[in-house]
Amino acid sequence: MTVGATGDDGEDVSGKVAARPYPVNLDIRGRLAVVVGGGRVAARKVASLLRSGARVTVISPTLDPRIAGEAKRGRVTWVDKPYKSGDNSHRGDEGGVAGDDVGDDTGLAGAFIVIACTDDPEANARAVRDAKAAGVPLVNNAADPAQSNFGNVAVTEQDGLMITVSTYGRDPSRARRMKERIARWLSSGSR
Repeated sequence: MTVGATGDDGEDVSGKVAARPYPVNLDIRGRLAVVVGGGRVAARKVASLLRSGARVTVISPTLDPRIAGEAKRGRVTWVDKPYKSGDNSHRGDEGGVAGDDVGDDTGLAGAFIVIACTDDPEANARAVRDAKAAGVPLVNNAADPAQSNFGNVAVTEQDGLMITVSTYGRDPSRARRMKERIARWLSSGSR
């Protein structure tokens, strides 16, 4: 065993229990997921949340065309403004555009998942702080895993099989490349 390696028991070579995430699949059907940010990263998060059956609200003054299309179809509620602490900015019913007159005292309370993925590190950190203060169970800053209590994984699915790849948030592009290799392998019939 190499230094830092762990066995099935989770102990490293020094005998200490290695801290690592607990892998789990969550049923989020019908649960509110709030995505703070509207760019490319947000579009990937929104697509995954929708595939999983979540009710999705996006808080952002601009939207990636993929999110805009989902909002137009009523599958995503769009709050058309930058995230600010104290916003009364989401509703948990049908999709569309939400205004200041709906929601709760933070814009995040009532959510099961909050993902902060703007291009503004301070806005992401503020959304994470507010979500934690509001008691949101699952909070993720896509740009800073240290502020998150869960991490997303790269996923490939084929023929009823779901395979996930994680680098514990350290190298998402590496996880994505490995996921693509696995997907090609599955598609090749080498399984």
